[in-house]
Amino acid sequence: MLSKRFKTALLAAMAVLMLLPGAAFARDEMQNNDPNKYYIVLDTTNQVVTVYQKDDDGEYTRIVRRFVCTTGKTQPKGDEPASPTPSGTWKIGGRERFGKFAAFNNEYARYWTQIVGGVYFHSIMFSSRDTSTLKKYAFNNLGTNGSHGCVRLYVEDAKWLYYNAPFGTTVKVTAGKAKSGLASSLKTDMKFEEYRDFQTNIYDNEPLEDRKAWITVDGAQMRTGNGTNDKLIKTLGKDTELTVLQEGDPWVKVTADGREGYVRRCFITYEKGVMQSIPDGYYVAGTQYLYAEPDARSDKIYKVARHSTIVLLEEGLGEDGKWAKVSYWGTEGYMLRKGIKEGWATVYDNDGMEGTEK
Repeated sequence: MLSKRFKTALLAAMAVLMLLPGAAFARDEMQNNDPNKYYIVLDTTNQVVTVYQKDDDGEYTRIVRRFVCTTGKTQPKGDEPASPTPSGTWKIGGRERFGKFAAFNNEYARYWTQIVGGVYFHSIMFSSRDTSTLKKYAFNNLGTNGSHGCVRLYVEDAKWLYYNAPFGTTVKVTAGKAKSGLASSLKTDMKFEEYRDFQTNIYDNEPLEDRKAWITVDGAQMRTGNGTNDKLIKTLGKDTELTVLQEGDPWVKVTADGREGYVRRCFITYEKGVMQSIPDGYYVAGTQYLYAEPDARSDKIYKVARHSTIVLLEEGLGEDGKWAKVSYWGTEGYMLRKGIKEGWATVYDNDGMEGTEK
């Protein structure tokens, strides 16, 4: 275990480092690296995504882009339970150019951009990692809810978000006032066959090479999604080599022994033999809001997902002494101290991704 003195110094260093901009969690060159350039509103009532930019007064009122979408099921369907897209204000996370759904057979999508946990903006689905295999039902269903929680988009719209909404961009998921015809006005006039052929001509530059990583503890769990409730695929031994398909925190998407799945970021290293996590750092035990003041009546900044690494700056705050001041990827705010746990957590350096040797 780390000494208290060393741990305090290390956490103070983490606080400084985490105020710096994080990496985009992507293996592509972004077209925008400023997380404050755009503000995204996902309207689950109208099935529309609107991207805003600041006006001359510094308010997000200028509409830059607007997309029709498909969000999560709000009612059970057959044997499938409801799976609504989670409401709240979130920060954009990791991304993957052409990914497979580890929990579903023969389901792929292009241009994944993480909203929170296993919920992403991404294109309508494909049956393989091949642009000619676009699925007709997903194309036809745009403008209605019916996903497992993710937000499906036309390929070109998913691509725009992928390259222009870097890590830390704010996205607000809310149920807006119903506006008749809004979603339908954003749908393409192309028939499915025309659109399928059109989107095969949406290309990218060559991606950066996927990173290699290694497991740092015995028994690390690889799951079908980025959550401990997702199905366990296998446990991995220390020093198991991985290929990282999607970088992020608190989970990364990897391939190991020919399988794709998710592993906690705090259990891997990008430099073999070098620890990039500490066993007595701090993380959020369950999804909760980051508040502007140590008071639940104050403004909610945004939600922080379960298991996310934070820096504990001060505790014993608020009138009841139950609050803590924390830093989470460049933003300081307040959380209830009881929702913060001590355990394995990632240590970040100036690039926002690599670990710090201890």
